[in-house]
Amino acid sequence: MKRFLMALMALGAGLALSATFAASASAAPSASAETADATAACSAVAEENRSVWASPGTADGTVGAVVAGRTYTAECSLVEGESYTACGSTTDLWAYVNYAGDEWGYLPNSCLSWAS
Repeated sequence: MKRFLMALMALGAGLALSATFAASASAAPSASAETADATAACSAVAEENRSVWASPGTADGTVGAVVAGRTYTAECSLVEGESYTACGSTTDLWAYVNYAGDEWGYLPNSCLSWAS
């Protein structure tokens, strides 16, 4: 009887431990997946020589420039911002672009063609 109770207690402890690991394991991938999606990088080609802005609009000024025909790393998701006419159309969607080394800024989506 004593062995039976000890085995039952060990089984209960094992099940509780398994449930704890399962809960933490299931939470971790979704958090990592959200982070990966938010920072996914794409390649974008500049349509024209254009200024890169500090924010998704013109209020905060320019921080650099892109060169027509060059490929840049950009976040795959676009950001809604100020409506802006450039590169032949008007858009309120802006891409967050790595225009030089570790320097990032915003470019109107209409000024990019997406390579990936």
